[in-house]
Formats: sequence, C-alpha cells, structure tokens
Amino acid sequence: MGPASNQSLRDDLELMEKHLEKLSTELSQCYEQIMLLYNLSTHMNLDQSCSTYLQLACDQLTQIVPVEGIAIFLEKKIEGGKRLVLSAGSGLLSIEPSMADILQMHLTAELTAGREALLDSQVDGPFKYAWSPRLRNILAVPVGPADRMAGFLVATNIQNKPDFDSTDVKLFHSVASQCAVFIENGRLFNDLKELFIGSLKALTNSIDAKDQYTRGHSERVALIARWTAEQMKETSPISEEEIHHIYLAGLLHDIGKIGVAESVLRKQGKLTDEERAVILAHPRIGASILSEIPQMRPIVPGVLYHHERYDGQGYPEGLRGPDIPLSARIIALADAFDAMTSRRVYREAMSIRRALTEVEKGSGVQFDPAVVQAFLGSPVENFWKAIQDGFIETWDYSSFEEYGIKAVGALIR
Repeated sequence: MGPASNQSLRDDLELMEKHLEKLSTELSQCYEQIMLLYNLSTHMNLDQSCSTYLQLACDQLTQIVPVEGIAIFLEKKIEGGKRLVLSAGSGLLSIEPSMADILQMHLTAELTAGREALLDSQVDGPFKYAWSPRLRNILAVPVGPADRMAGFLVATNIQNKPDFDSTDVKLFHSVASQCAVFIENGRLFNDLKELFIGSLKALTNSIDAKDQYTRGHSERVALIARWTAEQMKETSPISEEEIHHIYLAGLLHDIGKIGVAESVLRKQGKLTDEERAVILAHPRIGASILSEIPQMRPIVPGVLYHHERYDGQGYPEGLRGPDIPLSARIIALADAFDAMTSRRVYREAMSIRRALTEVEKGSGVQFDPAVVQAFLGSPVENFWKAIQDGFIETWDYSSFEEYGIKAVGALIR
C-alpha cells in the first residue's frame, strides 16, 4: 500500500472519528433532554406549588441550554384585569419585565405566521424586532396552545454557540408544554377541591340548619379547632397536614346527626332513653360514614371520639386522658366553646369571658390540660371577632373558604 493510500486511510479514520464524536455529543444531548423531560414529569405533584415547578423547569433547562437569562411569564388576574407576571426564572434576562406584553405580541405574530416560536438574533442579519442593546439572540415559545396562551417561556443570549437552533426550539416547546399541563392540571385540581369543600360545607350546613340555634356551628368548630392546634405547635409535634385533618374533622364532627330527627334536636324538655340513645350514637354513625371513603380515614378519630372526656366519663368508649386521639381532644374543646358562646333552645349564649372561665374549670376533667393551656394562652377574643369577620391575616389566606380548599388537598397527598 503506497503513501497516497495510507494518507487516504488516515483521512477516512479521522473523518470517522469526527462523525463518531459528533454522534456521541448528539446522543449525550438527547439523553440529557430526555432526562430533563422525565424529571419534570416525575415532579408533577399536584400539591406542589406552581412557582416551585416552574422554577424547576427553568433550572433544569439552563443545565442543558446555557443561557444568560431565562424566565416564564404567566397571565394573572390583577385588580380586575389580566397582566403578564414574572413567575419563575434565573440569570440576567435581556428583556425588561415591562416589555412582557410587547414580547407576547411579537410571539403571537410569529405563531400566526406559521412559525413554531419567536427566534430573533443578529447572526444572519439585523434583528426583526427592536430589542435591548445588550441582547444578542432570543427564543420564546408559548405556554399552552397558541390560541389560549397562558404565558410564555423566554431565554436570551445563548452561551455555547452563536444562536439558538431548531433543537433548542423543540426542547423549549417540550418544556413549555409540560408547564402548561401542570398549570392546567393544577387549575382543574383546584376546581375539584373547591367543589369538594363546597359540598362538605353544604352538607354540614344542612345538618346545622336542623336547629336554628346551631347554624354555622360546624364551621366555627373547625376554625376553633384549627386555631387551637396551631397554638399547640409551639410545644407539641403537630404537622401542617395534621392541622388540616383537625380542621376537616371539626367541620364534619356532627355528620352523624344527619339521620337524627329535627324534633329530637330541637326538643326543649328531657330526652327519652330512646332519644338520648339516638343522640349518643351520632359519633359512631359519623365515623362509619367517613370510614367508607379511604381518603377520609385520617379524620375519623376526631369525629368518633370528640365527645370523650379527659376524665373518662365521655362517650362512645369512655376513653381517658392521652388514650383519646389528640384531634378529638382539640375538637372536644372547640365544640364545647362554640356551644357555650352560642344561644341554645334551653339557655342564652354565655359571654366570651364566662366561657373561658368554664373552659379553665374543665381542664383535667372534661378537657386536656395541654389543649386548654394552648387555647387560653392565645388571643381568643381577637380570634373570636375575626371569625365573625371571616378573615385572619396571620393565617396567610384571603378567606376561610380558601383555607378549606387547602385542607382538602392534604387528604389526597
């Protein structure tokens, strides 16, 4: 084999090595892209906040496509109108947030013209649109269908090559589609939670409405129970999930009264043995109803044992002290306090001060001393006024209705 043939062979080997190196790089990039989309899929937990998921998408994307800045803008309702709000991102984005509306307008124009994305740079000529002087190139894709765009994903100034390419466009589209699915699933999930908590409240209100003196009782008990549980977090290991369960158990603590006749609930005189037996059965009936729903089982103990007493003289099982589940001990106090401060067919409502005195007297007898201490050690009078207003700032919810929706989410984690 002559020198020319040897050189030709070396050239072929060198070319093959370059092809293999290129193929290896492309396979590696493809693997990274697949892993990115897989990670986004596995982190699509409905109880995860939208901002956390979107930030994860931005962070993971920049590990594969290094850019100077990346961001996700979403439309949000603000003061009666819709605005594009920066919802996640990192780095130095060469687009001012105030230009978000203009950027979306340009993106819409590109999509209407049949293009997959807004892709603009000065590599192959002047910019198509006017941008900030520090911008070299930009890629933006819609979050959601083009005709129902929820927002957009945008990145500026790619670092490892002159410009974004078709592979980047496809990857950005895939990530934006995952984000759109998460957002839509979250919206549908929230709608279902609203429907569920609304149904629960309608059910409990129908039970409370059997007696004109107990209207709103179940919701007030739920709020008092939650308030008390939060006070106990300082000294007891109560998780946020347990507090959600305590709230829902308080809301449904009297569900077993659904089959009790109004004549019995409203009776002013002494109950007969049969009528008393019906009333005493309501915790078991309520627990039995809820036990049929697997997701409701964590709140069953609070419903079943909310009439137990700390001294063991309660019902249905005569449990004593710490043998009574904590949720039931908390609801027992909440139930009694609301009953004392509400008008009943057989007496007028107590004042807050007198009711607090009665709670203190019941410590160690009717109520768990630790629960009493937490309740009395809190600004109860301010809390009671806030219940009437329907809003407590320190709970970080715009209304008690919003908290109910959050609590329902804890049942299905």
